[in-house]
Formats: sequence, C-alpha cells, structure tokens
Amino acid sequence: MSQLNEKVNVRIHSEKLQVIEYFKNGTKNKDLSEKYKVHNSAISKIIHNKDKILQHKETMEKYGAN
Repeated sequence: MSQLNEKVNVRIHSEKLQVIEYFKNGTKNKDLSEKYKVHNSAISKIIHNKDKILQHKETMEKYGAN
C-alpha cells in the first residue's frame, strides 16, 4: 500500500472513531452526518460496525501500528 493510501486510511479510521465517540456521548446521526458532510446512511453504517472498528483500533494499538 502506498504511503498516501495508508495516510488516507488512518485519517478515515480516526474519523470513524470520532463518530463513535460523539454517538456514545449522545450526538444524533443527523448532526454527525452534517458535521462530517456525509449521508446519514454512512453514519448509520459506522455505528452498526462500531464493534469491528473498535476491535481494529485495539489490534493496531497492540501491534504499534497506530
């Protein structure tokens, strides 16, 4: 994977983690979709897959890749 692709993937993953944190703190999907300028379904998909995303974060931290 190129360095550019890797940087983009890290940025996207970081934003997904931010979305999950905002959601946990009570921010509504509609407000998150406006904040990140994405369709509401994209936010819903992130929330639906939050366990996978958080597991990926833990794996990256475990192996020092984050």
